[in-house]
Amino acid sequence: MKYIKLLILLALWGLSSCQSTKYGVEFSPETFSICTFNTEWLGDGIQDNKERATWDYKNIAKVISITNADIIALQEVENNRAIEKVLDYLDGYKYYVAEGYGKQNVAIIYNKNIDLQVVDIYKPLIVEEGKTRPGLLIYAKKGNFDFFLMNVHLKSTSGYDNTEELRQKSYELRQQQAMVLNQFLDSMLSSQNDKDIFFVGDMNDNPNRKNSNIKFFADDPKVLFLTSYLRSCKNPVWDNIDHIVITPNIEPRLIKSSIRQVNLYELFKQTQAQQISDHCPVVVSFDITLPDND
Repeated sequence: MKYIKLLILLALWGLSSCQSTKYGVEFSPETFSICTFNTEWLGDGIQDNKERATWDYKNIAKVISITNADIIALQEVENNRAIEKVLDYLDGYKYYVAEGYGKQNVAIIYNKNIDLQVVDIYKPLIVEEGKTRPGLLIYAKKGNFDFFLMNVHLKSTSGYDNTEELRQKSYELRQQQAMVLNQFLDSMLSSQNDKDIFFVGDMNDNPNRKNSNIKFFADDPKVLFLTSYLRSCKNPVWDNIDHIVITPNIEPRLIKSSIRQVNLYELFKQTQAQQISDHCPVVVSFDITLPDND
């Protein structure tokens, strides 16, 4: 009986210590780091499409802390409660979720010490109701660097598209969304003094593919895809589909050696990594000590 009580006490202590431990983030005063991370059906613990235990949320927080990113653009977030289950184990961040568009919403978490405002939930990216999602447009500043950022999650071609007709439909919707992004870019460059613009997120495609549906956007000389050469962390044969894209105005700030992927499958056992996400975070850093150029 005493042995059983001891086990219970140890389990309770372990749960308590797990809940109280938080990961800190070392934000650099001289650089700005942006990360995109699809958290694969990040739910709030109620009838989730992907069920997670307490330690899974803590592992997600650990991964985010490893990026040391000032802004993490997230995809597939159900609601505010889902984000809060991660932030229970993470210090230094605020958040915003574009709720209300199903269980796979775009969101951001961001360094609480940077200036940031949400500009718009960008609904023109909903090119077909129920099948496509809006973008999330923010404006932020750190040091001498101020910029717009659009977080996107473009239409996937998944196992649900189990006929050639459904696959073709997904290609068409993704291509339409790429054209919307191109139109948005032109509008921003013509109407805003600030020409520093990011496009980040899960684009479900790679511009290097022969039949890429985002090539129309990627081939525009007014954008630079920084992450198209990366490979999938799950399978190096696959293309990376999580991207960080910039306007050329930002390029002088780019720290080229910083372009990286946080490989979950090297940091965790496979069973743990699978509970975190089927994507890996992609991170890029920029110099914020250079003078503002617009």
